[in-house]
Amino acid sequence: MAVSVTILPENRRGEVEPGTTVLGAIEALEPEKARDVVVARVNGKLVDLTTPVTEDAEILPLTFDEEEGRETYWHSTSHLMAAAVQDLFPGVQVTIGPAIEKGFYYDFDYQRPFTPEDLEKIEKRMEEIIGENHPFVRREVPRDEAIARFKEMGEHYKVELIEDLPEGETISLYESGSFVDLCRGPHIPSTGKIGAVKLLSVAG
Repeated sequence: MAVSVTILPENRRGEVEPGTTVLGAIEALEPEKARDVVVARVNGKLVDLTTPVTEDAEILPLTFDEEEGRETYWHSTSHLMAAAVQDLFPGVQVTIGPAIEKGFYYDFDYQRPFTPEDLEKIEKRMEEIIGENHPFVRREVPRDEAIARFKEMGEHYKVELIEDLPEGETISLYESGSFVDLCRGPHIPSTGKIGAVKLLSVAG
């Protein structure tokens, strides 16, 4: 049985098959919006565009022009940077990488400070990963599994973050290519949706 979908704010109504992704529903009912959307609110909850629609839903598409769209885009770009850093500097540990007002940052634990020359290498690797167009894939996992996985990866800060979460908290991982991170999300659909990047500074 089809599910009813309303695309906000125009209230464009229609039906889609259960399991259709949020992006697929937008493409079916408001195709002109599908090109620029980066994330969406479904029944009030901010979700990935790859989230399946399984019940009647009101969908509000969000672009980079909206604050939540920018935050999602920048946060996905921080994951891109972390993936590049771990590719180039084996042994580096990642901590947190939130979006900020005009971009993003990520805290790393490494044996030495990064240099301006390192930034150039990181930018180049980020551009390569953009070209590889890895999807951001969300997985919800049990606490014990998440802790074991990050211990195996040597990511001690991630283990601490998980252990600090309240009992019963949903624990989600996001994978893009070989990079895996503890993250609440949401994210843009893939690394290929990220445009040009420029790393501006390093803090000691």
